[in-house]
Amino acid sequence: MVRKSLVFLTVLFIVAACAAPAASGPQIHVEDAWARPADAASMGDDEMPMSGMNSAAYFLIVNDGRRADALIGITSEAADSTEMHETRIDENNVAQMLPVARVEVPARGTVEFTPGSYHVMLVGLTQDLKVGDTLTLKLQFEKSGEIVVDVPIQLGQ
Repeated sequence: MVRKSLVFLTVLFIVAACAAPAASGPQIHVEDAWARPADAASMGDDEMPMSGMNSAAYFLIVNDGRRADALIGITSEAADSTEMHETRIDENNVAQMLPVARVEVPARGTVEFTPGSYHVMLVGLTQDLKVGDTLTLKLQFEKSGEIVVDVPIQLGQ
C-alpha cells in the first residue's frame, strides 16, 4: 500500500512539475476592442472613396501570466497597413503621434490602447468601417504568438 502511494505521489509530482512552466508564462487576452468608423456617410460625403482613408483601433491587453510579453506587430485586411503609435505631448504642449515597434506587456499587468495614448492606425482602408460592422485584427506577440481579435466599429466608448 505504501509503495502504491509513493508511486502515485511521484507521478502526481511529475505531472504538476511539467505543467508549471506553461502556467508561469504570459497569458495574454484582449478586451474592450473597438475602432472608429470611417465610412463616407460618417465623413459627410456619400461619394467619397474609401481608398486612402485612415481609422484607429483601441483595446486593452491583459496578461494574467507570471511572465512579461511584448506586442510586436498588428495586421488587418481592412487596411493597406497597420501601425502601432503612441501619442506624446512635447515640450511645447503639442501632441505628437509617434510610431512604436513594440509595446511591452508586463507580467500580471495591462496595457491600454486608448485615444491620446497607444493606438493602432489603420492606414489606407480597403473597406468602409461603418458603425455596427466588425473588422479583424491579428496581434502578434513575441512569446504568445498570434491572437485574432474581432473589433466592432463604434463612435467611442
